[in-house]
Amino acid sequence: MKMRTVVAALALAATALGLAPAVASADDPEFPRNGIIPPGTYLISRNPSNVVGSPIENCELQVFVDGRTANLVCGGSFRAGHQTPVGTDETYVAFDGLPVGLDLRDIDPRQGIWSGTLNIANTPIIAPYPLAGVTLLRRN
Repeated sequence: MKMRTVVAALALAATALGLAPAVASADDPEFPRNGIIPPGTYLISRNPSNVVGSPIENCELQVFVDGRTANLVCGGSFRAGHQTPVGTDETYVAFDGLPVGLDLRDIDPRQGIWSGTLNIANTPIIAPYPLAGVTLLRRN
């Protein structure tokens, strides 16, 4: 009987240890580590280092639950798009029919703040922050 208990305990311990890495690497929605902007609506504003302004300033970026779909809403106009994770804290957002997109970096996900700059859509070629830096602030 003792041998059965020891074997059962070892099996339970092995199972728990096997699941621990999966649980530890699970993505916390408040602190993403997969480079994807969490779902929600974000106000696009000028980054403090941007002295020129941005054509998408005061627009909204809507990110959907699928982790890929993102829309740019400016006034009454709308552009469909998508995000592509580049690293653990960076994503590219490209919009249909536009040659430029966004290269966003996670700076404070718990507060819903992302920062970045305009880029040539889906490439690491970015505009300098003083000319095209943007900040996203989560609205909901």
